[in-house]
Amino acid sequence: EPMDAFKLPYVRKLILCYGTQLGKTEMQLNLMGYCIDQEPASALAVYPTDKLGKSVVKNRILPMIDNSPAVSRHYNPFTSEIMELQFDGMYIAVVGANSPSGLASRPIKYLFLDETDKFPPRAGKDSSPKELARERQKSYHGRKEVQASSPTYTDGEIWKDFKAAQLQKRYFVPCPHCGTYQQFMLGQIKWPPELNEPAYKDEREARVKNE
Repeated sequence: EPMDAFKLPYVRKLILCYGTQLGKTEMQLNLMGYCIDQEPASALAVYPTDKLGKSVVKNRILPMIDNSPAVSRHYNPFTSEIMELQFDGMYIAVVGANSPSGLASRPIKYLFLDETDKFPPRAGKDSSPKELARERQKSYHGRKEVQASSPTYTDGEIWKDFKAAQLQKRYFVPCPHCGTYQQFMLGQIKWPPELNEPAYKDEREARVKNE
């Protein structure tokens, strides 16, 4: 649903406030691929540090390009650099949130912010990395922002932005035993009393108790 919402003309910002390893970065990669193939325009991907950004390019973005014929046909490896990938009609610049010059140097339509709760409060002596990056979008009609992070504290960046969103949605799953839809929360997972010791817990014996 978040990926479908990205295409809606009245949606300007998506806040992906998920637990760890639940597909946030993969969803952003899918949306980058959609932009490259369907609606090309300049994009900026911001990660907590330049080092992490470079790692994501090497281990996630470039393999995604190679494995998708619809995307790879637009890619120009000869004019691309590791932190600025060139495509037909667009580029994707990759920067660290700790790099004020990288955040403030180019106009963009699409902004992808990953793991924002790990961003530094300020980019050098400038304002917050998010605000610096958002300034780059002001000249674009139809601009889009996708922010993703695992929440850390109630006053963390992603949780504050999620709570401030005009529309908030939560993911519900059905109980495998009664079919009741509920949020999948760690505190609701119960084991039989005889399996209460962590060393003996077996996921096959787990049950979800709606409290």
